Amino acid sequence: MGQVLERSEIEDEDKWKVDTIYNNLEDWLKDYELGQKKIQEVESMKDSFLLNSQNFKKALLLDEETERLIEKLYCYASLKSNEDLANATYQELIGKASNLYQEYQEKTNYFVPRILKEDKSKILSFLDQEKDFESRRHNILDILRYQGHSLSEEEEKLLAAFSNVLGAGSEAADYLMDADMRFGPIVDEEGQEVELTQSNYSVYLRSKNREVRKQTFLQMQKTFGSFKNTLTTTLTSVINYASTSARLNHFDSSLARALYANNIPTSLYHNLIEVVHNHLPSLYHYFEVKKQLLGVDEFHLYDGYVSTVKEINKKYPFEEGKRLVLEALSVLGEEYISILKTAFTDGWIDKYPNRGKTSGAYSSGMYDTLPFVLLNYTDEYDDVSTLAHELGHSMHSYLSNHNNDYINANYPIFLAEIASTVNELLFSYYMEEHTSDQNEKKAILNERLDMFKGTIFRQTMFAEFELSLHEKVDHQVILTADALSEEYYNLNKLYFGEGVVVDDAIRYEWLRIPHFYRPFYVYQYATGLSIAGYIASNILKKTPGFKEKYLELLKSGGKDYPGELLKMIGIDLEKKDFLEDALVMFEETLRSFEILNKEK
Repeated sequence: MGQVLERSEIEDEDKWKVDTIYNNLEDWLKDYELGQKKIQEVESMKDSFLLNSQNFKKALLLDEETERLIEKLYCYASLKSNEDLANATYQELIGKASNLYQEYQEKTNYFVPRILKEDKSKILSFLDQEKDFESRRHNILDILRYQGHSLSEEEEKLLAAFSNVLGAGSEAADYLMDADMRFGPIVDEEGQEVELTQSNYSVYLRSKNREVRKQTFLQMQKTFGSFKNTLTTTLTSVINYASTSARLNHFDSSLARALYANNIPTSLYHNLIEVVHNHLPSLYHYFEVKKQLLGVDEFHLYDGYVSTVKEINKKYPFEEGKRLVLEALSVLGEEYISILKTAFTDGWIDKYPNRGKTSGAYSSGMYDTLPFVLLNYTDEYDDVSTLAHELGHSMHSYLSNHNNDYINANYPIFLAEIASTVNELLFSYYMEEHTSDQNEKKAILNERLDMFKGTIFRQTMFAEFELSLHEKVDHQVILTADALSEEYYNLNKLYFGEGVVVDDAIRYEWLRIPHFYRPFYVYQYATGLSIAGYIASNILKKTPGFKEKYLELLKSGGKDYPGELLKMIGIDLEKKDFLEDALVMFEETLRSFEILNKEK
């Protein structure tokens, strides 16, 4: 795209229409003042909302209106700030909106504790009496099921008061890894000495120069190893907090407590690990193919990230990318496509980079806004794939918001990456089928293989290691840096197999994985791609009635638990078939990739 433009130089049709939220700053400030008043109104009902069904309904509706308004305020401020991070006006608005939300939480956090103290039959009678409040039944029942897992009001307050102290390990690790640690210099492809950082680590790890990626890998792990005792302590504090909370709230394990919020069976977690173990030979074969293509005598861990295909030099201007995405997703049917087309005409998308604009890409919005998409489109293949991915998020939000009331529109995090990944896979298969360029086809297959390797195999390895940590603490086993590093090293040997040289330095990689500070989150990457693979496969096979069921899933938002919603498309989270199907997709892609590379 050449020189980076100023925001004012970007054409209006290439910008998102954030002014559909607020026309001007004055309107935002009026709603901000209204939000302050609404918080006081909700707080004033603290002692009366359980007196009768009318008060109960009034308080909950007022609470929803207040939260909804604050989300709108924050959404606008955040989007405007991301247009130009140097704009102090919108940084200030973000601060005001954040403070307002904190005030809202502090003054209206009485709902759940007081509902949990009440007799269940009384709360349900309120729902029975207020017939037009039926859509809230799932939400209320979800609160009530914690009655067997809650403490007294005073105990809950005490635990909440200590939560910042007990969770401080995560914040300390962030500061250490992001601000204080230094990784020293490496020599790049041009023979120049450059500073190794967390942000450029992945860039140099993909270098075509083997010496560059070797020194990058070894130096990064060595640096983290020098902080092994400190980082073991910070992570242990987070795991101890999770284990203590699980025990105090009457859960059998930290895993059970973490999965309880979305009502996910713990068997899913164990099934994922078992199924991936059964398919490890296909991962070993992937590494063998990559070793042959790289032409190396020994395949080391630092050889795993470099591409074995030529870069795609073809450019995809935005209009071409738009056409490809619409054609690739046409298999989802006319209803989906007719809505998707409005994304390009109604101001959902902020397309191009400009000076000061936040990097990367995302989908963002809330119930009362468009499902916006931020891009930094530069005409590359990855930009088109990203467009398909982010529009998957936005379409999920659109369909959910337009088919549910506010309280049921927010779909759970467990489902959040599925629609986007379905789009990404459909785009990948479409491009594989429609390109006549063999190198482009190799690159597409290689990218898909890397997605499965990184998202299912690697994240499951992380999930397996994380489960071991929590189980040890649940059983009062002391965690030590050396013992955990040895365990992680052996786990890498299992996942990479005998055909890969598992460098000793890998034993310290676990110290740099930030997701371990958010207990039992990583497994959702693997299950999300597995579910997306199952969906994409059925859509491409044109399974009768399947795409209609899939759209119904997207329209369902969060009106039930993920496991119940997924039954619409034939997925039972306690079974293994959809996990197996995803890995079959990996194996089929690997066969195609291998055949293509053998052709002259």
